[in-house]
Amino acid sequence: MARRVLILTSEDLADANEVPPAIRPFIDEAEEIYVVAPALTSWMQWLCDDRDSALISADKRLRSVFDHLHSDGLEAHGAVGDENQLTAIADALSRFDADLIVLRLHVPGAEHENWREHRIAEKVRARFDVRTMVFYFDSEGRVVERQEA
Repeated sequence: MARRVLILTSEDLADANEVPPAIRPFIDEAEEIYVVAPALTSWMQWLCDDRDSALISADKRLRSVFDHLHSDGLEAHGAVGDENQLTAIADALSRFDADLIVLRLHVPGAEHENWREHRIAEKVRARFDVRTMVFYFDSEGRVVERQEA
């Protein structure tokens, strides 16, 4: 089981009131948990170089995940990450030597999927030599698919 877990959480997924049961086994055994909430800009925000609202949203998402973890008796630390999720993960890995990356993503093609989530799981697996678990969530916050690299 992984001892140092890095969780990347995408927008809208932190609205659930608890740690999702499908992810729980991976973090219950962890000695350390690091959460990164990338500042996911919309296409228009990216074009206009308007990142402020994305940073505020990411910070709110990060705090919500911390609240959920803490209410379940789990300790975590982390940061708001770069809008490019690969850069956000690379930055986190430079500070936190993870042995498992957990990606919390929207189902590909879903209404709430951010354009930056497209094929991110494949890109993470190709770039980082760290075991990766991917959880795809529907708009109700339920896990509909799980993949392991």
